[in-house]
Amino acid sequence: MKIGNIIIQGDIVSEALSNVSVQDEIERAIKKQFNEIKNQALEDFDDHPVTQELLDPGQGNISNTLGGYGDLFGFIGFEAGFNPISPVRAALKSKIKFKGTDLTINYPRNKKGQFATGKRTRIIKVSFQIPELEDFNESAQFQGWNGGRNWVKGIERGISGVSYYADYPRGRSERGLQLKGPITDGPSNRPTGFKTTKYISKIISNFTNNFTNNII
Repeated sequence: MKIGNIIIQGDIVSEALSNVSVQDEIERAIKKQFNEIKNQALEDFDDHPVTQELLDPGQGNISNTLGGYGDLFGFIGFEAGFNPISPVRAALKSKIKFKGTDLTINYPRNKKGQFATGKRTRIIKVSFQIPELEDFNESAQFQGWNGGRNWVKGIERGISGVSYYADYPRGRSERGLQLKGPITDGPSNRPTGFKTTKYISKIISNFTNNFTNNII
């Protein structure tokens, strides 16, 4: 988990914060903006090809992580009828969290970092929490052959076993099998390896940039 901090300062902020009654209004406004951008991040998650593919594997490998062969649901081996997205979305929603604002006084310093004479300014420190890939270890566990691992992390860093995967309507997923040996023939679009793609990390990065660049 990471804690992000944004510093808001300047003459206008300093003058506004000289009125104590303004401080709560500023925090409410910042929190509202945070939640609006957070909702956009959740929409980005819902619209991501990986999310869409796992919710409706009948669309095929629209994420292109398997080169268009089969689908992620069958490759990972989720049990038929299981929704792997719901727990991950709930974790994402709970782990993007507004922590609060803090009003402090910024005292002028010289190049050596020592206090110096000059104008003091009031600053607002905005703190918020964002998740890392490891924070989905519990909500994004593989099932079956690769049980216990974090499939969200696998999407971004790679998942082994592609050469053993057969797109076939059997197995626990009813969409694919992991065979005992590698497949050396088959359709021309069989992948030679797993193609990683940015997923949760991209959504979090976009959220952080949007919030940082659009705050107040």
